[in-house]
Amino acid sequence: MFATLGFIAAVGVTRGVTTLLHHLGAGANGGIVVRGVHVHHLVFGIVLLLLVSYAWLLLFGLDAEPPRRAFRWTAIAYGVASALVLDEFALWLNLKDVYWQKQGQESLEALAFFAGLLLWVTLIWPFLVALWRHVQLHGVRALLR
Repeated sequence: MFATLGFIAAVGVTRGVTTLLHHLGAGANGGIVVRGVHVHHLVFGIVLLLLVSYAWLLLFGLDAEPPRRAFRWTAIAYGVASALVLDEFALWLNLKDVYWQKQGQESLEALAFFAGLLLWVTLIWPFLVALWRHVQLHGVRALLR
């Protein structure tokens, strides 16, 4: 649930900022530029994924029962990082900046697929598990009443 929330929030913010920059005429070098090189938000997503992975290793390695709050925050960070990486899926698929071109649609498709997967795990899977348990306890006829 927390990863899904982080993912959806980051997609909204990222798409909002990039669209605003695009409409303001920022061009291909809009956003963060270091020494003339446009640093894509994909880079920040990869770094954040690496940090979250290491944090999870530390959480399990340092404590037999890590605090739930730490897992919630890292789950949110995972969702944010996933959104940053997948929002530029077309960039790493085509190995060129196609964000505002037709191939940029591939990023939207990757975002939609991953969002659907997260929503499935967050919403639909728990419902199906509860439904299965109900059927096991009460039988199929209880569903039809």
